[in-house]
Amino acid sequence: MNKFKYILIISAVAASVSCTKNFAERNTNPEEATDEMLDWDNLRTGSAFSQMTRNVIPSYQMIGSEEYGSASYQVVQDLTGNLFAGYIGVINTGFKANNLYDLTANTWYEAQFTDAYVRATPSWVDLDAVREDNPEAAALADILKVAVLHRVTDTYGPIPYSQLGSGAVQMAYDSQESIYKSFFKELGAAIDVLTAFWQAQPNTKLLESFDNVFSGDVGKWIKFANTLRLRLATRVSYVDEALYFQQAEAAMANPAGLMDEAVYLHRPTSGAWENPVWMVFYNFNDDRIGATIETYMNGYEDPRRSSYFTAGSDGGYHGVRGGIIPTAAYGASDMLSFVNATNDDDLKWMSAGESSFLRAEYWLRKGDNAQAKTFYEQGVKNSFSEAKASGVDAYLQGTTSPGTFTDVVNGSNSYNTKLTSTPVKWDESGDFETNLEQIITQKYIACWPEGQEAWSEFRRTGYPKVIPFSVNNSGGMIDTQQQIRRMNYPATEYRTNDKNVNSAVAVLNGESSQAKGDNGGTRVWWDKNTRF
Repeated sequence: MNKFKYILIISAVAASVSCTKNFAERNTNPEEATDEMLDWDNLRTGSAFSQMTRNVIPSYQMIGSEEYGSASYQVVQDLTGNLFAGYIGVINTGFKANNLYDLTANTWYEAQFTDAYVRATPSWVDLDAVREDNPEAAALADILKVAVLHRVTDTYGPIPYSQLGSGAVQMAYDSQESIYKSFFKELGAAIDVLTAFWQAQPNTKLLESFDNVFSGDVGKWIKFANTLRLRLATRVSYVDEALYFQQAEAAMANPAGLMDEAVYLHRPTSGAWENPVWMVFYNFNDDRIGATIETYMNGYEDPRRSSYFTAGSDGGYHGVRGGIIPTAAYGASDMLSFVNATNDDDLKWMSAGESSFLRAEYWLRKGDNAQAKTFYEQGVKNSFSEAKASGVDAYLQGTTSPGTFTDVVNGSNSYNTKLTSTPVKWDESGDFETNLEQIITQKYIACWPEGQEAWSEFRRTGYPKVIPFSVNNSGGMIDTQQQIRRMNYPATEYRTNDKNVNSAVAVLNGESSQAKGDNGGTRVWWDKNTRF
């Protein structure tokens, strides 16, 4: 399909380093930055950094004359996390792979793995090489490496990690447990380096001209790293509770604090740009909003709907169920909702409310219901502010709950089981599961349109309850009610790195609470919730 101009870059960036001379000497003043220090973000270092930011979630880039970004986004993000979380539904009649759980029907399932190792990690290797002279640049690179690769290991399980930068062609895989522990170690070290720099020189910008996320603001990079650390700590809550509390408390203790605003990859001030979310809805015309998020937001009469979605011809918001076999009628229907976006929009990495919802869960697990409620409500308020929606106080008192899903194009695809009875209003007398469902459900709504995190949280907690796929062509490998738990390893790995990938499958099965081999039914290491 011409929309999937999937390009594999075989050669990495050359390993030679041309960092600015005498950076160490110019970075020794603990009181203030000199003019020379402000000029240290040289082209090589900055370009590698910029490349990494563009690949946390694939965004626009050109390789020669070929467009790469949105087609990559579609297979890395949209047809995986976004689809599996119920954020989007597919209306392209030719799509019969991920959207029907027939994961290996084409190469979509390989994309996230391949992109990470071909697009992002070579840039990290470049930045790792300047660690001695440019420790702050290397610290930023480490944060980005974790931001990229936690998405990869969350998707597949064991992946190559400890041998990155070793020069090995056929890299061994690491267990997901060891990878997560490396994440925490590396994030902690990076945060320490940047915190020391920020406290000594709070007004100094790093890599400003190459930074389309925070414009060189070191304090914000620390906040992001702290929040990422808290996200990953929360991910292991069911498999290693002690590690969860240790890392969560370390993240919350840092003096820079946590993010209280949304994180975006911003449109650059010059050069080409396209918003991949807009592209897959409008240019490719492959998506409409998903049935699950429609059902929750309609059920809660959520004022953010008009910020997130376009209304159908009847003035309502209508989505598409995952796992349907679309007909031409879907593409032609004016009843279905699109994302409310433009091609000029920035690309969201993290919601404004995520750090509050993470803290709400922390306090819930600590048994402090009052604090949990405070952060739960703050997360909703932050999300409303991000969406520029009004009516948050009334919303927080809401007692309605999501019902069933009606497919307005083909009623046979409807889902007639009520999703939940849980309202928005905090249940003061609720048990742990009731309150957790409230937290994760509102986090789910706030995360839109970043479905990778929503899918991971569904797998971790079972919330929010996601409408099952209508058609399941996995051959029994994926339980329709439990839904997909991971993606298969790339076929290219079996052809070129067979010994290591087969060892990885053995490790995957050994770490899993539901071992089925290399397929979508096997749970990854942290997916240990015994409730479902």
